[in-house]
Amino acid sequence: MRSAWKAPAKAALQNGQLLNFGQQLWRHCTQPDAWDNLEAVAAATAQYGARSTFFVLPAHRPGADGTPNADYRLTARLWQRLAKLAEQGHEVALHASIGTADNFIHFDDEQQQVLDVEEGGNRFHYLRWEPRLTPDIVDRASTSFDSTLGFAEHFGFRNSYCHPFFPFDFQHGQAYCFLEIPLNIMDATLHHPNYLQLGPDEVLPALVPMLSEVAKFGGVASVLWHNQNFDPANTANGPRQFHEVMGWLRGRGAAFLTGTEIWAQFPAA
Repeated sequence: MRSAWKAPAKAALQNGQLLNFGQQLWRHCTQPDAWDNLEAVAAATAQYGARSTFFVLPAHRPGADGTPNADYRLTARLWQRLAKLAEQGHEVALHASIGTADNFIHFDDEQQQVLDVEEGGNRFHYLRWEPRLTPDIVDRASTSFDSTLGFAEHFGFRNSYCHPFFPFDFQHGQAYCFLEIPLNIMDATLHHPNYLQLGPDEVLPALVPMLSEVAKFGGVASVLWHNQNFDPANTANGPRQFHEVMGWLRGRGAAFLTGTEIWAQFPAA
């Protein structure tokens, strides 16, 4: 939410464009960041009669391994904005920070910071997941649903299944109580130096076969589109590509649900 200026400012500095660099720095200090756009994200999804699930990352300091967490702080003003979005029907969930996927105390503390109800949803930052530890942590914290399990490198079905499911607890021979809503599409996957490098006009055609498979079996297609990729300056995996995907889904009669609404349709046994 506070980093849109960094790439152009860095480029200007590296190219010796000191005036341009100064202008970027001035705008950063005096104007809202282009990525500080939660209301615009909500408006974009509302065009389709949909409501967003906003995954909130509590930690702003890097993880112990140096991986960055949030570039923002959970200020009173930000909480007011999130509360207003919740009043409009959007959902606030936890985006648990680096170091929580294998630490129950840390995870539970962050869940209590973000969620104002006993149960709520989560997705781990950078899709961190330790199969031997994380499911127990999520279950112990009484988390309603998780939406972490997906491939960063490619869209599709990490679990070979287009429906949410209750992960199995092999130690106790029964299903966990939290619902896993697999992650099928992430914007960064579609255009990133380390992942796919689809062109602006290649995104929807690449996704249609997978989305058609979900429709064929009446499944759930979960879509993660980061707020920074609603910036109009992004022409690779930005707002245009988001609207193409949403328009295709709407044209096939898809129901747009929040994580909690999906969870409510899958009662635990």
